[in-house]
Amino acid sequence: MLVCHCHRVSDAQVGSVLDAGAARTLRGVAKATHAGTGCGGCLPKLRELCDEAKARRAGPAHGDEIAV
Repeated sequence: MLVCHCHRVSDAQVGSVLDAGAARTLRGVAKATHAGTGCGGCLPKLRELCDEAKARRAGPAHGDEIAV
C-alpha cells in the first residue's frame, strides 16, 4: 500500500527500513525514505507504522506471554 504519495513510498518500504534498524524514529524514516517530507499527509500513518515497529521490538508486555 502506498503511504506517501509525494515520494511514492510504500508501507513495505517503511517496514523494511524499520525492521532492518536503519531507522527507529519518524525522523529516521523520513531521512531514509523521504516519506513525510512533502505535503505531510502521510505523517499519521508513518507514526502508526513507527509505533507498531517499536511495539514489535519491545515484545509482549509482562503478563501477555502465552502459557504452553
